Amino acid sequence: MPLLVPLLLALTVVLAATMLWVWAGSIAHVRHGLPVALGVAALAAAGLWLLLASEATDAVPAWLGWVLLAASAVALVGGWIGLAKWGVPQRR
Repeated sequence: MPLLVPLLLALTVVLAATMLWVWAGSIAHVRHGLPVALGVAALAAAGLWLLLASEATDAVPAWLGWVLLAASAVALVGGWIGLAKWGVPQRR
């Protein structure tokens, strides 16, 4: 049960990053939605991996996983705002 919360948080962030990618490409028609979404998903995956590794061994600090999960959420919001304000329009 202790890993359920970070797992749900990581899945929510990755789902929201997927929504960002779809929004950027299909609705807002701006470029660079995929790299932003992949960066956010990579941060969330790394944070979840570190939390899982911290459960298995004491050599990996759990706080680092939480920091990466929080950074992924901040990067998601920052990426969404950045693409909305300064996104480069797609060529048609």
